[in-house]
Amino acid sequence: MKRGYWILALVILAEFIYSFFLIIGLHISSLSIVIKNNLVIYIILVIIWLISLGLIIRILLKPDYAYNKSHWILILLLNPFVGIILYYIFARDYQIKRLSKFRPLIASKSFLGLEEVTDPDYSRSKYGDVFEFIHQSTGRSVYQDDTYMEILNNGDEFFPRLTKELMKAKDYIFMEFYIVKSDKIGKQVLDIMREKSRNGVNVYLIYDHMGSNKNIDKSYLHKMKEDGIKIGVFDPQSISIFNSKINFRNHRKAIVIDGKVGFVGGMNLADEYNHDDPKFGFWRDTHAILRGNGVTSIQNVFIKDWYYITNNVIDKPMDKTIENFIGQIAVIESGPDFENGLIRDVYYKMLSKAKKSIKIVTPYLIIESELMLALKIASKSGVEIELLVPGKHDYIAVGYATESYYEQLLRLGVKIYEYDNHFVHSKILVIDDELASVGSVNFDPRSFHLNFEVTTIFENKAVDKIVSSFKEDLKKSNQVSLEKWKKRGFASRIIQGLFNLFSPIF
Repeated sequence: MKRGYWILALVILAEFIYSFFLIIGLHISSLSIVIKNNLVIYIILVIIWLISLGLIIRILLKPDYAYNKSHWILILLLNPFVGIILYYIFARDYQIKRLSKFRPLIASKSFLGLEEVTDPDYSRSKYGDVFEFIHQSTGRSVYQDDTYMEILNNGDEFFPRLTKELMKAKDYIFMEFYIVKSDKIGKQVLDIMREKSRNGVNVYLIYDHMGSNKNIDKSYLHKMKEDGIKIGVFDPQSISIFNSKINFRNHRKAIVIDGKVGFVGGMNLADEYNHDDPKFGFWRDTHAILRGNGVTSIQNVFIKDWYYITNNVIDKPMDKTIENFIGQIAVIESGPDFENGLIRDVYYKMLSKAKKSIKIVTPYLIIESELMLALKIASKSGVEIELLVPGKHDYIAVGYATESYYEQLLRLGVKIYEYDNHFVHSKILVIDDELASVGSVNFDPRSFHLNFEVTTIFENKAVDKIVSSFKEDLKKSNQVSLEKWKKRGFASRIIQGLFNLFSPIF
């Protein structure tokens, strides 16, 4: 038996060596079409394979699980030319060491000192251990009975409330979006900010270069600056293997007005979020408005991001306004700078607490093995799991990747609903209809590990609206059955399987 294993191992090794030289032969043939000098071809191949080998060794030495490594090793072995380019664009580690030199206040986590010092009684809450875990693992404050919260469904509720609060601003406005467009609703909001700035209000705007640069009219941007609005662009991008930040995006949506009112959620500043887009029409989304002590945490996120962009710290005192609103709430962020995966860890903690039900709403679904295991254990423990995803996707590739997880989830007993012929962009997690998260975080590795994100975790009356809205959304959705899904076409299975294979890099 032992000899048989050795023979099998040698056969596999021989096949690998054969495939390796076959690939090299194909590369030589391809290069010879454009390069006639064989010596130059061999030099290029040696350089490319040395780089590829170095990257493979680097990947192997990472303290990650195998599934986080295998697809990159496979790509680099099969086609090192393409693999090297893809790796440097999509998989390079965030240069966290540079933060110590260029942004020491972030590297040292000094911004946690801006959090309001609170002393919540965790024993009063059914999910007190979740909030205690949040504080211990993130350093963020937990607010108890002092922060009002209200859920805003869609642009119909969000934009009127936003403009109303902006008009009241007397001291400062902090606004941060992944996408900012100078379209109809964009100019409506930005015009108010321009007017406020001309009247002496300190106005700061952050937008992500990848999400916004192509959507903002440069002449309008110049007018905003002339009116005194201070604008920070998060990591200006260029597609290049020399750009180490191309894969990292500020996906946050955070607003603070005078330290008293804050907004966090899934909506950006663009017409499609206000149902004014010919491609999508109705756009389902969710935001939250906060008043009181908890706004301090949103302000902390913005000030930290402004420092990240400009190396300047905005000096605005914490507001001490108290809003009597029973319940616990925390605003937490994550990102590749120094809090990578924190929101994912909090979600895992929340899922492990479920006793009756789990409700998830996400536009992009790519489930890591840890979270899949948490869902499996919850389902086998009798927890009802309901998942709402778009019936119409904005990106075809991500749509196929999302669908590739259907069968596994359906076999676990998860109920999957597709929003009828519309796109749902809300990012929601609800546990037992009592504990919830609303923010900018999609249920995928990009949000959990690569993007800069922010969400709010809460146990208060605002959960009731989340739950009732979810039930209404299900009435407008189509449930996916396992029997029908298993009958889908062979071509769909192949496409979904292909996108599932590479879904970790999406």
